Amino acid sequence: RPQPAPQPRPQPPLQQPRPTLPPGSLMLPEAPSFGPPAPPRPPSGRPQGRGTDTTVDPRFSEGAFSADPTVRVTGANVGPDWRAAFRRWLDQNMRYPQRAIQLREQGQVRVQVRVNADGTVRDVRLTQGSASPSLNFGTTFPFEGARLPAFPPPVDPNGATIDLTVNYILIMR
Repeated sequence: RPQPAPQPRPQPPLQQPRPTLPPGSLMLPEAPSFGPPAPPRPPSGRPQGRGTDTTVDPRFSEGAFSADPTVRVTGANVGPDWRAAFRRWLDQNMRYPQRAIQLREQGQVRVQVRVNADGTVRDVRLTQGSASPSLNFGTTFPFEGARLPAFPPPVDPNGATIDLTVNYILIMR
């Protein structure tokens, strides 16, 4: 008498690995939500809740920041205190542009920001734009007339220059 074939064991669902993003990336971990704005988030670290997160990726400030190719400062010797203050400024002022979210635009934008020793932005210039005008504008606009953290002395008499690369990445689930 033949025995029934063994039934295959159910396999647990495969979990998608979290994508590795370049430092300095702005990302959306969920599908975009176009409803009312999310409630304020705690100031430190990436929130663990669900929804749209348009803050700068926290890996931007982890580890050996000076080796991070997404930010380069010339004309001033910046240490961890200035870097942390600049990180806070980015968190408070840089967001994934809503128009780019609606159009599902992604890309890399590079800007050069010339800054006085006291942190006053003298000018910002797009050095490499993306194909998205929204991303380009969303990267330059926060710096227009802004005041960044002051630089610790010594600072070049002509001020400091910040070369910043922002990688805008939408993660759709």
